[in-house]
Amino acid sequence: MTKRKIWTLIVSVILILGCIWFTFYYANGLQKDTVKFQDGTVYQGTTENGKLRSGVMHFNNGDTYTGAFKNGHFEGLGTYKSHEGWTFKGQFHHGVAQGNGQLMKKGKVIQSGKYERGVYVKQ
Repeated sequence: MTKRKIWTLIVSVILILGCIWFTFYYANGLQKDTVKFQDGTVYQGTTENGKLRSGVMHFNNGDTYTGAFKNGHFEGLGTYKSHEGWTFKGQFHHGVAQGNGQLMKKGKVIQSGKYERGVYVKQ
């Protein structure tokens, strides 16, 4: 097989995969969106059938959350940055820290480990 035929095959496969992804993405109701809430909170990211999926939420007090959402709550891996200078990176469930995570301030880790219902569990 010549180099030209190999490259033609590679490009064809990439185009086919791209078309499949595009069709799957839009067929499932996923879209990029900006949602503005009455309290001034703004969400920018992916929505599915009007529900938040994954993106950045900017709160009117200056806090931000970047990560996944489920049923309107922080869910899965995410990062919450407070306007007071601290940051939490880790797992969320029903909108609170749940599982492994790190609390940091000014780039230094303050707490690292397991969280249950938003509370650090000393190990």
